[in-house]
Amino acid sequence: MKYIKYLFSLLLVLVTFNLNAQDFHTANIKVDYEQETGTLNITARTFTNQLEKAVGADVSNKSNFENKLKAYVNSKVDVKVNGKALGTSYYGYQVNDKSTRVFFKFDKISNISSIELKVALLTDIFNDQQNIVTFDVKNKKDTKVLTGNNDTVKMSF
Repeated sequence: MKYIKYLFSLLLVLVTFNLNAQDFHTANIKVDYEQETGTLNITARTFTNQLEKAVGADVSNKSNFENKLKAYVNSKVDVKVNGKALGTSYYGYQVNDKSTRVFFKFDKISNISSIELKVALLTDIFNDQQNIVTFDVKNKKDTKVLTGNNDTVKMSF
């Protein structure tokens, strides 16, 4: 019986160690539309160390990081509203503990009938990267998972 307890304890320690060593390669992207103001806000949240690796700069060097971050996200995120390309509109970033939020803002958008969003964040660095996109537009909520092989989603309203 003691042998079984010992074996179970050892197995539990190994499983716990393995779970802690696992890297999760995900980013959460939230798409909100403020109908009253005509503002489309997109927020991408990911792990800071993974974003630093993709950007090639450390967040402690703010100006260098922001310049490289802006260039990186401009090449990895595209937005179309009603079939019209908006490109990206980088608005800023915020670092909190282990995560970083990147903000995009589009003003003066009215009568949204569709949004097409391409998000290829970190797919060039991690082949198992998943970008989870949550839409909250015109009282319609939906969530889609994008990967390196499928990095574009279109929603109609």
